[in-house]
Amino acid sequence: MARVGSNTSSIPAPPETTASSFSDSAVSAIVEERIERGVYALGSRVPAERILAEELGVSRRFVRLAYSRLIERGLLEKSHYRRPFVAFSGGAARQLTQTGAPTRPTDSENGPPTSQTIAAIIPSHPKFAGGLSIIAGIHKVLADMESPYRLTFLDTFHQDRAEVLRREARAIESAVEAGVAGLIWWYYSDEEAVEKIVRQHPDTTFVFVDRYPRNIHCDFTGIDDEESSRTAVEYLIDLNHSRIAHLMDPGNYSTILERAQGYRTAHATRGMPVSDDLIWHLDWDTRRMEKAFEHFYSLPDPPTALFTSNDFIAYEFIEVAEAHGIKVPDQLSVLGHGNIDRYTPREFLTTVDQPFEMIGRSAAKLLLKRLENRSKLSGTYQQVILPAPLILRDSCRELV
Repeated sequence: MARVGSNTSSIPAPPETTASSFSDSAVSAIVEERIERGVYALGSRVPAERILAEELGVSRRFVRLAYSRLIERGLLEKSHYRRPFVAFSGGAARQLTQTGAPTRPTDSENGPPTSQTIAAIIPSHPKFAGGLSIIAGIHKVLADMESPYRLTFLDTFHQDRAEVLRREARAIESAVEAGVAGLIWWYYSDEEAVEKIVRQHPDTTFVFVDRYPRNIHCDFTGIDDEESSRTAVEYLIDLNHSRIAHLMDPGNYSTILERAQGYRTAHATRGMPVSDDLIWHLDWDTRRMEKAFEHFYSLPDPPTALFTSNDFIAYEFIEVAEAHGIKVPDQLSVLGHGNIDRYTPREFLTTVDQPFEMIGRSAAKLLLKRLENRSKLSGTYQQVILPAPLILRDSCRELV
């Protein structure tokens, strides 16, 4: 295909060329050339039809046809609400170094990034809309602020942990290679792996949600896991429970460890000793809940209440307990964390609320602020802590 012009930063039609002789294929060639040279960065929107038509001195119809041609070829991706943007798949294959490795579009050190795409790497559980609520919050901020950035959502959910980690690694690789301006990340990788990824990509802006890597400085938005858990356990103490078990999720994420600390803090605040045999840290085994139940109910003095680090394992434990004849809340009070019942009609579990849409909004605002003020904010990090009230329902009862 013939190329028109050589200055890729501005390629007007030659003076002797008229609009009638300037075809849509020539406009396509110019746009393709600019994509190849990185003038139109991966994920960024191409100029409006009117702007490019005026620059090239052609009819808007030719620009529209050229964009359609490039969308069909996969170099551009269509947007229903805004002008097309440079597709990751088409552009990434063309932006190669001599060694064949994809190159990240370079950003000015003091200015906004060249890419106009941000990515959200978040698990979307089919029975729990927390992840999608975060995405909705991000979208709302982008729309309300009329932000030039568009959002790419990369779902990492899977029942199998090995597959989750594979999807997460692939999502990070794809986003970084595509040169996204920033990442909002709810991770499931081990802390060491997350820290390594952040250090390997210093030019990528990360905002963590729900949990954060504890050994590096980072931007984060979520809740106070320790304080909210302390409040939850003190509620059980106020119901006259003294044998309160704590069931921890697998892994050593900040959420899990801080909620466990809240459990301990509540006991210390009330002058009650912590019995280590009432704390059970789940593993990834398929029989994990059976093993937890067997442990608690093999004790000489079984617990009368259970605080779990999230609602999913609360319901898993309730299912196993009731299969063994233990009724909730008659024989065991259960208090969770996450408020998944807001998305269901059952509304049974007493729990700590997590404002997922607010978390998404806060993360988006934090990321946009970081992207627009990179030089001023360099070396500084912000953690936004949102309210997490206790939601009282029917899974707990007072001991008399």
